[in-house]
Amino acid sequence: MEIQEQIAVIVHTISHQGGRIDALHAALSSMLLMAKETPQLREAIESRLEQQYAGLLAGSENPQYVAGFESMREALLAVLKA
Repeated sequence: MEIQEQIAVIVHTISHQGGRIDALHAALSSMLLMAKETPQLREAIESRLEQQYAGLLAGSENPQYVAGFESMREALLAVLKA
């Protein structure tokens, strides 16, 4: 595969992932607005984030992945508590 073809594949993949991220962002924003008003849902999200984080710390060998999870976890918890 030539360089131009490789670049085209990378651009296509990044664009596709960007669209998926935007859709997830829209859904997550809606859920966070609902969770702020629903204590049980807010608590469930907070609990699940903490469980996932603990499991990630116990088993991950990728510090960049952990850092990405931590930053998103902190942002989500801040929105839920605002």
